[in-house]
Amino acid sequence: MRATVVVLCLAAVSTATAQQPEAFQAPPEGSFSQAPTPSAPPDEPEWARTPPPPPSTGPAESPKERALRYSRFSAGPGGPAVAVTEVLLGLVGGSILGSAYDAQGETNNLYTGAMVGGLTLGTVGILYQYFFRVERSEALLSTLLSMSAMLGGVGFANDRDWKDAQRAALALACSQVGLFATLLLTSGMGLTGADMGLISLTSLYSVLIASLVEFINDAENSGRGYNFAPMLMAPVIGMALGGLLSIPLELNGVGFALISSVPLVASGMAIALAAPLSNNATTGRVVLITLTSSLGLTALITALTATVVPPQQTSTHTPRMTPVPVLLAAGRHNTGLAVGPGVSFQF
Repeated sequence: MRATVVVLCLAAVSTATAQQPEAFQAPPEGSFSQAPTPSAPPDEPEWARTPPPPPSTGPAESPKERALRYSRFSAGPGGPAVAVTEVLLGLVGGSILGSAYDAQGETNNLYTGAMVGGLTLGTVGILYQYFFRVERSEALLSTLLSMSAMLGGVGFANDRDWKDAQRAALALACSQVGLFATLLLTSGMGLTGADMGLISLTSLYSVLIASLVEFINDAENSGRGYNFAPMLMAPVIGMALGGLLSIPLELNGVGFALISSVPLVASGMAIALAAPLSNNATTGRVVLITLTSSLGLTALITALTATVVPPQQTSTHTPRMTPVPVLLAAGRHNTGLAVGPGVSFQF
């Protein structure tokens, strides 16, 4: 009987030991265990569950490269503008070049040229802005200069009586030279609003001076007709001159206001005084002399009296906000004190 009881006790002990959970074993030193992923409760509806994150697309980038790039598909904030500009230039230039080979409208070379030009130049622009950083100011200046260079190429070709194919090829070449020359020359320079203002002013006054010269020539030679080539070439020449002047000069707000207003007001007064008393040629000369002299004097006075503003030092620390208690006067006649919550900002 005792043997039977002993056997039953041993069997019970072994069964209980087998049913106990395994003891927790610490992971070996140097290894890391992954935390279990929390799963949604079984009674949670399907619409309330958090969807899994979408898979990543595009080329793999290291954290250092991602910090230096503006986005995955562009190295700088002005890159998309360069790509769009190239597509538009390719569409316009390609359509003009294709229509030059269109034999009396019997073919669709215009559409073919637009598609080929847009795809080709658009690909070039996308690749450039992907590998090289382009700022917004650089993209704006390069876009304006490329369009001005295209107009200048058209004006030069019209003045030389070139054929349509030669005119379109020159316009495309000038637009690409203007775009990429501007991007390469301004890369890393940090164009400011003062530089853009100076470039825009020189381009404006170049157009005005070229227009006045052409007006005087047409008035002196009746029946000659206007020659629009100088007026089409003037913007790109003025922008190039303004870019060169922006290197040693820094135009402030007062200087910009004076240079943009004083010559125009003086020229308007010259027109009002000379037009009723003289012919077109004399009026043009008076206005041209007034415009150039007032522009030169205003620019000289602005350059001599301008003061260079030192760059402001920015703090390397971000603003901090700290909750603090605040003592306030309280009670009748403000004879007591009260404590309330407050916030302290440190810049």
